[in-house]
This record gives sequence, structure tokens and C-alpha cells, in this order.
Amino acid sequence: MLIVTRRKGQRIVLGNDIEIVITDISRSGVKVGIVAPSSLTILRGEVKDAVEQANREALESSFTVPPIATPSAESSSAAPSEAAGSSTSPSAAAVTAQPALSER
Repeated sequence: MLIVTRRKGQRIVLGNDIEIVITDISRSGVKVGIVAPSSLTILRGEVKDAVEQANREALESSFTVPPIATPSAESSSAAPSEAAGSSTSPSAAAVTAQPALSER
């Protein structure tokens, strides 16, 4: 890290197209002006950190898989009703498998 002392109106040049200008100095802080190409994104550090954190949280939440219902719980509740009815009941006829198109 380069640490420099600057006074109001002085500047720091980064590369050929970025310039940092000290515009005001007060007890509460320093105002900095940045001259850079419009294609360059400039963010305050705390804003960049908040955006990165929000992106990480969104990425983590998009990959959570909801729990899948287990078929054993559904079949155990359906089994007693099938056992109580006869094989000629309408529900038993509806459960029979249809022949595949290639078998017809």
C-alpha cells in the first residue's frame, strides 16, 4: 500500500487515465474527487462490500433444495384403504397400468 500526504487541491495520478484530487479537508473527513473513464466502475469500499455480501447470500439461497416428500409416508397411508376394499372396487380399476403405446 502506498501512503502519501496531500493537501487541498493536490492530486494523485493512477496510470494514464485516472486522477484523484483532494477537494476539501475538514475535521470530519477528506473529500476526494475522482476523474476516470465512464467505463470504469467506482464504488466506496463499504458499498462494494455490501454488494458482494448480498451476491453471496443470493447465490447460497438459490442452491438450497426444498425437502422432497418420501414415498414411504404416502404409500403407508394409502395401503390400509386399499387393503380394506375389494379388488373389484372402482379405485382398484383406476390404479391398473395402461399399456404403453408400443404395446397397443
